[in-house]
Amino acid sequence: MLANNALRMAAAALAILLAGCDMGSVMIEEERSPLGFDATVAKIIDNAEARGWEAPKVFDFQASLIAHQRPDPGRMSVIKLCSPNFASRMFASDDSKFVAVMAPCSIAVYEKSDGHTYVSRMNMSLMSKLMGNGVGPVLADIAADDEAILGFVR
Repeated sequence: MLANNALRMAAAALAILLAGCDMGSVMIEEERSPLGFDATVAKIIDNAEARGWEAPKVFDFQASLIAHQRPDPGRMSVIKLCSPNFASRMFASDDSKFVAVMAPCSIAVYEKSDGHTYVSRMNMSLMSKLMGNGVGPVLADIAADDEAILGFVR
């Protein structure tokens, strides 16, 4: 209990210190894909499924926004990934069910005006260090799988 409180206090102190900083580049990682848009989406899904993950949904934001008569953002999809193994570990305790707000994991794939395809995701490695004992180790394992799934963009 004391260790959890100390960890939460340290995380809160870090948040206060960094409040004036642009946290986007710390909390969300972005890399340029060496592949085109469709090939990047397919590679992420294939790599995830090879590691036991499921890809139950791919949101096509371009189609959705156009259908709602909004400006075309260009090709942009968000792949939702779920690992039954990690989910069962994470949600086994009432104390960690609040993290369901982050599930399933999301990986965004989009094209920018430079014509290249990019991939972004939450920095699970950092999140694992900010979370308590019940959640942190699972997020560390998810971070390792993220690295394997997205190794082709490095």
